[in-house]
Amino acid sequence: MRILAISLACAASIFAAHPVFAAPVSRIVAVVNGDMITSRELERAVKPEFIGQQIDPKKNPEMADMVRRAVLDNMINEKIVRQQAEKDKITVSDEQIDAALDAMIKEMQMDREQFFKQMAKDGVTEKMLRDKASLQIITQRIMNQNVVKKVVVTEEEVNEYYRKHMSSLASGRYRVAMLIYPGDADAEKWAADIASGKVSFAEVARRLSVGPNPEEGGDLGFMDIADMAPGMAQVVSGMSKGSVSPLINVGPSRVQVAVLDIEAAEQAENADAKPDEATARRIEDILRRPRLQERLQQYTSELRQKALVDIRL
Repeated sequence: MRILAISLACAASIFAAHPVFAAPVSRIVAVVNGDMITSRELERAVKPEFIGQQIDPKKNPEMADMVRRAVLDNMINEKIVRQQAEKDKITVSDEQIDAALDAMIKEMQMDREQFFKQMAKDGVTEKMLRDKASLQIITQRIMNQNVVKKVVVTEEEVNEYYRKHMSSLASGRYRVAMLIYPGDADAEKWAADIASGKVSFAEVARRLSVGPNPEEGGDLGFMDIADMAPGMAQVVSGMSKGSVSPLINVGPSRVQVAVLDIEAAEQAENADAKPDEATARRIEDILRRPRLQERLQQYTSELRQKALVDIRL
């Protein structure tokens, strides 16, 4: 008994002499229908935004707080979408995520090594990219089930658009340039300078772009619309020669596209002209896209209103 008492006393003295420091606790910043979002998850998600918008949280805490709250709001919406997907028994396989990442890499005209190296510079991990790809697939399936069928584009609308926009509807081959902004660039400022004419698209691409062929202003040469990645095809199909797109989010990167040239456009012979099948599909997509986005926002708002959300930030 005496030996035991001495041992306990020694143990107590050892622990008293060497205090244990607990790891920082990750607190709960929101609860969504019983699912938690932690401060650690929020800080991981907000890091690429701070890099992309060049925000130093220590120097500009008010702006950092605004961005943090906006990111949290987005995370809440994503959580609600994933919960709805679970109710609808929507699942995503690793193979489908791999295919989505491959499409993202193709859209940015990079090889895999370049792509992941640039994402790492922007504070984006492969896990974050895979989560984003998974969410995009889930969102698309939810749209197909609950949104797409409620968005209708009529044949007459397609024909009317065709007759009004013949001059900007080309045969399908565009000479395209791409500008991919590095994560630490002020993409908003540079895009505004390009739009105002202060600087040319090609000059900014030569100075900043982390995408393909920056030394030639990001020129990708002539491309058939059918060979472009879906995201690029959607943007380019509505552009005219000499135009520059607004900023586009491709994964976590900010991108702009310029149309340098277009092959000879089709010409309408009369007021009753109708597009061929391929052109009709392109026009339908142009008309459908903003309607789908609007309807998806409505649907997400409806889900949010039904959800039990407790924000503790």
